[in-house]
Amino acid sequence: MKLVDFIKQNKSMLLNIYIVLNLGGYAIWQTYNNWNDGNLDYVEIGYLVQSMLVLFFILTRRKHKLIDKNVWHQAVALFAFFSGVLFVGQSPTGGETIKTVSKIIIFTANVLGAVSLLNMGKSFGILIALRKVRTGGLYSIIRHPMYATDLLLRVGFVISHFNAVTVSLIILSAASYIYRAILEERLLSQDEAYVEYKARVKYRLIPFVF
Repeated sequence: MKLVDFIKQNKSMLLNIYIVLNLGGYAIWQTYNNWNDGNLDYVEIGYLVQSMLVLFFILTRRKHKLIDKNVWHQAVALFAFFSGVLFVGQSPTGGETIKTVSKIIIFTANVLGAVSLLNMGKSFGILIALRKVRTGGLYSIIRHPMYATDLLLRVGFVISHFNAVTVSLIILSAASYIYRAILEERLLSQDEAYVEYKARVKYRLIPFVF
């Protein structure tokens, strides 16, 4: 088999491997640096566990039944997913109390994010696509718990890294996640099971609010 033919036939698998190598490499590198600097605490371990779950489900996720072919829509989805990287490098602010509150929020977000990933299972995806509708666990409370936990994590970070840049980034990140949720629901609503689910679970990101 020619290399070009192999790539065409296995492009999805190769893309997944590429993503895993990059995200996994970054997570391991950051964990090593924190350990080397003596900063490897429960927050960093929570982040590592959640990252490993993401990588596992990227490699094992089921093939999509339907995918949004609009390039702009997928650009929004990618920006939302990777927007956390933009916060890296910001200087910490506030005293010890602020840092403790920040760590508690971030750790809570990591735990809830891990639970959301386990609830989603092999239906996890980075792009806007339909695989299998999941309705259990945190998905029985809100329709997009993974997006909610990602935003909660960013809130925790901004609390201890408060400046014009991080505030602007969290606004952009929140807007992109909300827009992604709307776009995703349009696609998923082509599945009758999702229409029934959406009628049953009223809120997107915050219970009893939105």
